[in-house]
Amino acid sequence: MQVLQGNGEIIRALRKIPTLQAFDKRDLRKILGCSQILKYGPGETITREDEPDQRIYFIVSGKVRVTRQGVEIKVLARTGDVFGEMRLLSVSARTSSVSAIDETVCLATDVAAMENLRKEDRVAFAAIYYMVMAEVLARRLKETSDELTRVREELQRLKTATGLSGTVGSA
Repeated sequence: MQVLQGNGEIIRALRKIPTLQAFDKRDLRKILGCSQILKYGPGETITREDEPDQRIYFIVSGKVRVTRQGVEIKVLARTGDVFGEMRLLSVSARTSSVSAIDETVCLATDVAAMENLRKEDRVAFAAIYYMVMAEVLARRLKETSDELTRVREELQRLKTATGLSGTVGSA
């Protein structure tokens, strides 16, 4: 892991994250006060399952693999994709591991550092991250609903092909 320096370069990187594009340089600098821009090489572990970590991560560039108990859950590759966001809702340890697939740059924000901000900045900071959470949770709910629909359709197809009666989801 390498920590990237240079505010101009970092602000440009933050501007690539869709959720942060609405914020001015002043607000982005405040976020940077609680954050680092980290660069990971291919195969490098970013977070480990069951270990504590106070940070939420935004992908600036690159691609990461999310695994739980060694099983791949998903691949994140879009600028602005978020992982570690459950830290905003719970103080528990990480529920999955994340590793870089190729060279990856992330904005890693220390959620606990938010407490050191002035009250008005803390409110603005919290608003940003809860907006992020709403977007992430809405996207994941849609992905889960789409997957459930696909699985039900496949199950119904298999029931029909094997001559079993009944509709999936009916009693």
